[in-house]
Amino acid sequence: MIFFILFLMLFSQTAWAHHESLTPVTQRTAAGENSISSEALINSPVATTMGRSALSFGFTFDYHRYNSIPADDAHRLHHQDRDVHGKNHEEFYHLNAGYGVLEDVDLYLTAPIVAKNSIDIHSHRSLGQKEYASGFGDMRLLGKYRFWKKGAEAALLAGIKFPTGRTDERQASSEKFEAEQQAGTGSWDGEFGLAVSRSFKNRISVASSFQYFLKTEGGQGHEAGDVFRTSVGISRSLRDFGKYPNVSAVLELNNEWALKDRSRTQRRVFDSGGTSIFLAPGINASFNPHVSLFAAIPVPIYQNLGGEHEELRLEVLAGIALSV
Repeated sequence: MIFFILFLMLFSQTAWAHHESLTPVTQRTAAGENSISSEALINSPVATTMGRSALSFGFTFDYHRYNSIPADDAHRLHHQDRDVHGKNHEEFYHLNAGYGVLEDVDLYLTAPIVAKNSIDIHSHRSLGQKEYASGFGDMRLLGKYRFWKKGAEAALLAGIKFPTGRTDERQASSEKFEAEQQAGTGSWDGEFGLAVSRSFKNRISVASSFQYFLKTEGGQGHEAGDVFRTSVGISRSLRDFGKYPNVSAVLELNNEWALKDRSRTQRRVFDSGGTSIFLAPGINASFNPHVSLFAAIPVPIYQNLGGEHEELRLEVLAGIALSV
């Protein structure tokens, strides 16, 4: 019943348009026939923790392909002071590490390498020319505290994003890329949330989560809008938990909403914020208790973005998770 209520709450919310790349939290597999501990999902946090002194490592590749605005149209919008950027596709390479501080407390650290591909929409001479910005991204530290484990597990989430990313990349014309096209944001951002999950019949895991991302001013005086994200997901294993090799089919629904951005020249950036909903089918293959591969394709089923945006056309998530 609790998951049915959370599911209804999910659909009563709106969502955000930025669809930031947030790496999945790696963790050990649920164990024990009567355990309510859930398996990890791919694009949503769960309440289960790793256990005291447990270690996890992982690598995640996240690819975004956009419906690009034609160069002439984007150029005209730019001269009308619209906030468009000629986005084509973006790639995120995440290195992840986790540590079980206590039985019910985990810490996770993510370090990304970011590559953003776009077309020049500013200069008549190089209009439509491919541009490429890359570099080290913003590191993220996330803490999880499981405070409830009767009937279902519930955990509080809290984290911080550090301004470690590169913010000085320049175009071929030697002009600096705009803030949204840089590998880093230049801002200190916070996040907090709640995850609820449990397993059934030693093969099924269900989870729901709520996360709020608090943004601050970053590079070039740009401040991204705060973000609210809700998710619900389910996974079904072919074999009982704890038996290997094993394969799980995963299905998640991610619902995201963002407030308007702010900039030096605009109190509220018109071409920002909005609503997106993603349905993410995926698969998780566990070879033994310590090694698993995962992949998912979050499909945008609804996008209602503020102003003029390059809508997300395709996303691919894939990676490997290791636990000790």
